[in-house]
Amino acid sequence: MTRYIIEVLCFQAIFLVGYKTFLKKETFFTYNRIYLLITPILAIVLPFLKIAALQTIIPVQEVATVLPEIIVESYTTPIIDTTKPTDVVMSNTTGYRFNWMYVYYIGMGISMLIFSYKLVQFTRLFRFKEKGKRIILLPESTQAFTFFNYVFLGDKLSALSRKRILAHERIHIKQRHTLDLLFFEALRIVFWFNPFVYVFQKEITLVHEYLADGYAIENTSKKQYYEELLNTVFDTKQFSFINPFFNHSIIKKRIIMLQKTKSRQIAKAKYLFLVPALFSILVYTACSDAQASGSGYSTPDSEIIQNIETLKNSIAKKGGLTEEEEKALKVLTAVTSKDEDILKDSTYDDVLNDLDIPFGVLEQVPAYPGCSGSKKEIKNCTTQKIKEHATKEFNGKLPEQLGLTGIKRVVAVFKIDVEGNIVNVRARGAHPQLEKEAIRVIKTLPKMVPGEKDGKKVGVLYELPFTFNL
Repeated sequence: MTRYIIEVLCFQAIFLVGYKTFLKKETFFTYNRIYLLITPILAIVLPFLKIAALQTIIPVQEVATVLPEIIVESYTTPIIDTTKPTDVVMSNTTGYRFNWMYVYYIGMGISMLIFSYKLVQFTRLFRFKEKGKRIILLPESTQAFTFFNYVFLGDKLSALSRKRILAHERIHIKQRHTLDLLFFEALRIVFWFNPFVYVFQKEITLVHEYLADGYAIENTSKKQYYEELLNTVFDTKQFSFINPFFNHSIIKKRIIMLQKTKSRQIAKAKYLFLVPALFSILVYTACSDAQASGSGYSTPDSEIIQNIETLKNSIAKKGGLTEEEEKALKVLTAVTSKDEDILKDSTYDDVLNDLDIPFGVLEQVPAYPGCSGSKKEIKNCTTQKIKEHATKEFNGKLPEQLGLTGIKRVVAVFKIDVEGNIVNVRARGAHPQLEKEAIRVIKTLPKMVPGEKDGKKVGVLYELPFTFNL
């Protein structure tokens, strides 16, 4: 959830920076309106779009096979759980768990109440409505604004002012600008914590005024229109879901834009910046999804080849390679090109003894003692046995002894070598003692049946994450 929110914020920030940099000063107001309506939704949807084909453009290096996470829910009883860790933290050592989703729902509820209050306040103005009329006169007022098909005008406005204002407000009605504003009101309720939603709404309100001003001055002089804007008392109530004619904060911008020469048609090419922006975001979401999923079990062979290609390129670009790295580069080239001559070379056998092979290209996967059957059955059995062993061996009282609270995570990495031994065990996490305990637990694993590739025994790297909800 946290990652999704960060991605949405980042994507919306990118779209806003692009708008302010390339598009805001242009007079293509209709296109700008469409842009401001579509891009917030794109930012919300894009994190869910995982286009597998794009993963081959920037291949994801995936060597370690990630085992399902072990979640320790208490100090004394470890619990195996293959789901993602919940977003909870301990408020104190009493054991009470605080769920941050409650904060979100409370914030959304408050936002809904604020909007409802404003809506109730606004609807009271309809008491001045005369039957069958869509122009509502407000007593003792100089206000002027639109809401759906209704125009609200203060009765203190002169007849000439009303005429000019109606020409302006008619565009708000015709183009249904109220729907745009209510759309952003809904976003403000759901994403109440997101500052960019408020910026989007402010920008589209300004675009609405530019659109309406552009049509309104067709039947009057710009000078008279400026005077109307400047000489009126600005006392419009600030309801964020209406289109006010008199808005003091944007009068200056409206006048500047009215004097601006229309943008040249070639300037529309600026909208093309969306293409590389969207492409980059799609590549990011595709590749980050592959990294997040982590498990080599589900990676197709074609993707594995791409991953090996990335590793090969990174070795080749390094320069000044050691003898071992030269051998590794030779083997990786053979794997991707299926060069039979190289594969028959003794170098291939030598490097396989030291090279960690991606899980997806194995013909025979490493097996926990007693596990047998198909490749899938062995994989599932081995995974379950490793989890059970680690859960049983881990000292569940250690976090309590260390005085730790909240969510703590340790990731252990180990290798099953060509003889089935557990080697190269290391760990990284929130506390050195937890790292040592994870290493100790992994080292207690029994000797495995090694994996095989092309009839040769190979080493396979594994990653086992532990999460403590304390």
